[in-house]
Amino acid sequence: MTERTSVLTVKARRSGAPALEARAVLRPAVRRLGAVALGFAGGWAVLYGALMPFGLGLVLGLAEDCFAPCAAGAALGVLLHGFGALSLRSVCLLCALGAAVAVRWVWPGRFLPAVLAGCGTLAAMGLCFALGTGGGAELALFCTADALLAGLLGLALRRFPPEKPGFGTLLTGAAVAAALGNLPLERFFPGVAVCAAVELVLCSRGQPGAALACSGMLGAALCAADPALACAAAGLACGASAACILAPGRRVEAAAAYAGGCVTGVLCVQPPGQAFAVLFSAGAGILCVLTLPKSWLAPVAAPADRSQPVERARYPAAATRLEAVAQSLSSLAETVNDVYNALPHRCESYRWVIDNTHDSLCFNCGRREQCWKQEYAATLEGMEALRPLLEENGRLEPAQLPGQLSRCIHPAALCAAAARSFALYRSRKESRLHAEAMRTVFTEQYSAVAEALAVLGEQLGRPGEPEPYRSDRVAAFFTSLGSPPLECAVTLDDLGRTHAAVTLPRTRFGPQELAALAREVGRICRRTLETPQVLSCKGMTTLLFSERPVLRAVFGMAGAAAQGEVSGDAVQQFCSPTAAQMILCDGMGTGRPAAVDGNLAAELTARLLKAGIPAELAARLVNVALALKSEEESGATLDLISVDLYTGTARLFKAGAAPGFLVHGGRARAVGDVSLPVGILGGVNGQSRVVHLCAGDYAVLVSDGLLVDGTAWVVKQLELSAAAGEAPAQVAKTLVETARARALRTGRPDDITAAVLRLENGG
Repeated sequence: MTERTSVLTVKARRSGAPALEARAVLRPAVRRLGAVALGFAGGWAVLYGALMPFGLGLVLGLAEDCFAPCAAGAALGVLLHGFGALSLRSVCLLCALGAAVAVRWVWPGRFLPAVLAGCGTLAAMGLCFALGTGGGAELALFCTADALLAGLLGLALRRFPPEKPGFGTLLTGAAVAAALGNLPLERFFPGVAVCAAVELVLCSRGQPGAALACSGMLGAALCAADPALACAAAGLACGASAACILAPGRRVEAAAAYAGGCVTGVLCVQPPGQAFAVLFSAGAGILCVLTLPKSWLAPVAAPADRSQPVERARYPAAATRLEAVAQSLSSLAETVNDVYNALPHRCESYRWVIDNTHDSLCFNCGRREQCWKQEYAATLEGMEALRPLLEENGRLEPAQLPGQLSRCIHPAALCAAAARSFALYRSRKESRLHAEAMRTVFTEQYSAVAEALAVLGEQLGRPGEPEPYRSDRVAAFFTSLGSPPLECAVTLDDLGRTHAAVTLPRTRFGPQELAALAREVGRICRRTLETPQVLSCKGMTTLLFSERPVLRAVFGMAGAAAQGEVSGDAVQQFCSPTAAQMILCDGMGTGRPAAVDGNLAAELTARLLKAGIPAELAARLVNVALALKSEEESGATLDLISVDLYTGTARLFKAGAAPGFLVHGGRARAVGDVSLPVGILGGVNGQSRVVHLCAGDYAVLVSDGLLVDGTAWVVKQLELSAAAGEAPAQVAKTLVETARARALRTGRPDDITAAVLRLENGG
């Protein structure tokens, strides 16, 4: 039964809204600045006086929005470490950083190509310099060791992201500790001071496990950076152990226990005279912690959420089942192809027509011995001469028989038998080709669906870090409205963004009600949320809340048909919770047949993108759908752009589409190369590209009819429109009207469409 819930009027507390919005805008910049600082520390750090793996390892392991700033910081650290002296080792490291960044831009999210490019470049250049300079085996050895350690570090950071507390955070802390341990300050060790402060903060907050883990990892990093700091590592370990055992969660007592443990540990390793500088540095870190506000060192209470184990276990189970289904479908496709390749294939040629004619007519003829034995060569030559006649007309007349067959006593029967054999041969050949085409299409469909399920399983396998307290408060809010939720989960993703999913009995909401719900749920979560996305299925309604992105997308489109009112171009423009999507499909030809192909491709692609399927897999599935749509050849270009509204990262995918255009900083440029449309081949010949956009930039997708006079005039027009700050709808209208006038002058009319997206500040 369908119900309607009226949202009560709630006065949202807007006092913190500007601060929250400012924090949402500044968060990406802060992340990138932190990546620059972390990269600088990695480039500066040296282990055991020779190894420098942290810079390249951090570039390989950090997230997509942080690896480029990290590489810039690492390059600066490498250059400054030698105080301006550019050594062969520095050249190798800088080239490896550049190779890793270039490959990560070309293949985003792919670890293996990046590690092969970065580590391979480092090892190869070390070897080349060693061979070129002579006697430089030490350089090659150190570069190879750096490459291996950097690859392992990058793999560890991919498996354990540093945004989440755990092993990844410890690795980044080790890089900072090693960098501070290499600072040439006399009688003061900043690495010891910082490590002591971090460990004491964790002890004061009642996190003994994290404090002991930091003590071990940071102490090892200090020792690797400078063996003279071994006594410092021992003192810090003793101090952390004493504070965690004697006074966990108590500020002053923990500081006293930590100081006593440091003194005991240092004096047990070093004589008093040499230990003074270490104890002075550790004492500086302890004093810094004691000056912090008490609220910053309040003990962290363990979450008492009884439903958390059940909820966390549900997603991995679903992900495992989806992965199993994906593997089964992929195995099915591979098995079908393997069996087909293993079976003996019947390779029939025109010789089969000759043999079949002999068996059906000449086998019982009285002149068989003379024709097929005594004059075999002449008879075979005559039968071969019939082939062009059969291929052209499909039938024969007795008068068309060549001279070699003029002795046949049944000329009419010979013509009929040869025509029947050739018709059967052509039919069997067409059936075999059709069967192979269908097998290719279905195995491609199985493979594409298997990869799509694997992607969805991966998304379910990492649902985010749950926030039980906020989940309970959001559930209580909906209960107070008279609609208790079936499920309610508030989570933080890998980048610290808040998401909330609330599943209710089937309910209808109006726009004003959804806006009010977003304001109230945002107040509960202390975040500014977007209007929720509504999903309805099988008597349930799910509201998906997402944190308001930094950017906002404004769409516009215009089009003109080549003839009549039906255009073969189709456009889809929409925003998912985290990205703006724009799709343009151009059906082959013009008129209604092209419109069917274009709209089918655009609609299917939009549905798949909304379900979370990547563009490449969506193109494969659409390719299969067009191939099976009808017996006639079907095809459509696929042109789409997906813009992350939090980071401005734009991913373009083109399959047979005309070049698109990007306007960045007031300058326009064309992007895209020539490829085949979807629905033509068994696979998809598409091209992907990643670019970075910001507020005020434009992205324009056009059909080939708009480029009848090339791309130069489009670039100039877009720069003029961007300088004038025109709305996307006006930009699209101007492009289409100008292209229509140019097409009429050249006499080459075609469907013309322009789809425009402009990014604006989310506030």
